[in-house]
Amino acid sequence: MKTKATLRALLLAAIATGALTLPASASAGLSADTVTISGRAYAFNHMSTYLEGAVIKVRELPGLSATTDANGDYVLEVPDDTNVTPYIDPPDGYNEIDLQTFHTRGEDIENANFQTPADLEYSLLAAILSVPIDDATGRPEQCVIVTTASARNVRGVDYETFHERTPHGVPGATSTESPAIDGPIYFNENVIPDPSKTETSEDGGIVWSVVPAGTYRIETSSPDTRFASFLATCENGRVVNANPPWGAYELSPGEEPLGASVVAASVTGTSAKATRKGRTVGVTVESGEATRVNAVLRKGGKRVGHARVDIGVGTKKVKVPVRPAAGKGKATLSVKLRDAATEKVTSDHRVTLPPG
Repeated sequence: MKTKATLRALLLAAIATGALTLPASASAGLSADTVTISGRAYAFNHMSTYLEGAVIKVRELPGLSATTDANGDYVLEVPDDTNVTPYIDPPDGYNEIDLQTFHTRGEDIENANFQTPADLEYSLLAAILSVPIDDATGRPEQCVIVTTASARNVRGVDYETFHERTPHGVPGATSTESPAIDGPIYFNENVIPDPSKTETSEDGGIVWSVVPAGTYRIETSSPDTRFASFLATCENGRVVNANPPWGAYELSPGEEPLGASVVAASVTGTSAKATRKGRTVGVTVESGEATRVNAVLRKGGKRVGHARVDIGVGTKKVKVPVRPAAGKGKATLSVKLRDAATEKVTSDHRVTLPPG
């Protein structure tokens, strides 16, 4: 576990400092430790207008980028088992947009599209929503979050099918946030934010127009439909558009959310030590959101230690006290990470207990 964490840290550091810049389609030598994010950049409310020459970047990895082709398509290789927030540096006449924060979990992320507003739509939407704009930058003084409660039939299909199935919203849905913020406002069937609406229309659009900096787990529900949650990472000046087919996407009966949508956190290391006060097993967790860490230590099938801790954004080491009766030697630490939507990921880690 320590070796894996060290290699991963070196890779991330090299990319973050610009020492390693990966071409959009590069994979040689790194395929075992990376996945790809791909999608299309197009104009908001004009799905046949593709954005060529836009640069796709990642907030957490500033040395990484890819450029869209004539169809607005891009492919970007990123490290596995880490948080990534893609954003678009668009051509003139369009405006920067962030996607939701993903956590890569061994599978490529497809159809991570950028629904990018032109200057006119950007200004009109800001005016309709009374978004305070910084005069110096032309960006929101705080942050804006947008998503779409999107139908199941636009997920797992090509862009042309996605386009044909527009409007692809699910009417009658509502959203909540953790932590709570003011809003949201729902778009009407004419793709206009309408403060009188109390739930989604067939457009499916949902917006929070004035959001303080922070991380927000957004949950969407309706009496008849389940949706995936998503994580929005807000900083002043950002517009986070968790657009379809990601964001608040519909789940089929019995279907679980895709791994990249949930729990923006991972275990990066474990350790065990003995002191005069007793033995502990440490587990290091890197998290991009509020996360509950539930760690259970077992030896010979018996539970010999447990800790449950709520952590925030950043790197946190959780200590698991080891029961005095537990002998030395091999043990298994099972770590369950849970986000605010109560979605969970679990991983098991071998540790060696020192003598008591």
